[in-house]
Amino acid sequence: MDNSTPTMSEKLVQYLDGALTGSEKSNLEKQLLAEEALQQELDRLKSTREALKLYGLQQKVSGIHVQMMEEFSPAVRKMNPLAKGSVKKMVRYSIAVAASLLLIIGGYMAYNFFTLSPDKVFASRYQSYELVTVRNGNTIETPVEKAFREKNFQEVFRIHDAREDLTPKGEFLCGAAALESANNTKAITCFKEVLEANKKSGQPLFNDEAEYYLSLSYIRNKDYDYALEMLNKIQDDPSHLYNEKISHKLIRQVKMLKWR
Repeated sequence: MDNSTPTMSEKLVQYLDGALTGSEKSNLEKQLLAEEALQQELDRLKSTREALKLYGLQQKVSGIHVQMMEEFSPAVRKMNPLAKGSVKKMVRYSIAVAASLLLIIGGYMAYNFFTLSPDKVFASRYQSYELVTVRNGNTIETPVEKAFREKNFQEVFRIHDAREDLTPKGEFLCGAAALESANNTKAITCFKEVLEANKKSGQPLFNDEAEYYLSLSYIRNKDYDYALEMLNKIQDDPSHLYNEKISHKLIRQVKMLKWR
């Protein structure tokens, strides 16, 4: 679903300004979690704001540079005894330009560093898992599938906790339901159960899905070492279903979160 309308863009700007409150803010945040395209538009707006701030600093540096060149050029043409003083001015302005550039780079990096959060990184890569609908007369939907499709996540948890569905699919849907409910601990437990069951059986059922969503669960739960281990594993496997979703930027962001 494409929500990139002028009205929605205006709402996103208001959201960034902190102008949305109550149900408006809550509803928009739910949409951002559910719709990747909308989250991407929000990220673009954030990047645009950062670029504008950076451009403003660059203009200040440019002004210093122009002033330096205007004062230094006549000294080069005349080559009189006063040139030595002009050279000193040039050195001072060069230092000022260098310091300003360091300020821009440092400020930009500091902004990204301190505004980064596990929830932000999680949301940038998370997309709700959708059950594939198979239309044939021989397929019977299991209770856990029915509950998950109806977003009855408490029923999904009940089935899991009662051990009524011990299949890798049942365990995976428990983890996916836990992520939707922002229950990181349960999500991690369920996804690890999928991987453990597959290791014992030798069958990779829902293995790639469990690894990817487990890495996101670790990020939101601030288990950065475990997250990096899983992300690197997926990135190093070209045949992994989620290989293309693991970018160098994502790994760099998780490392930044770990260093903070």
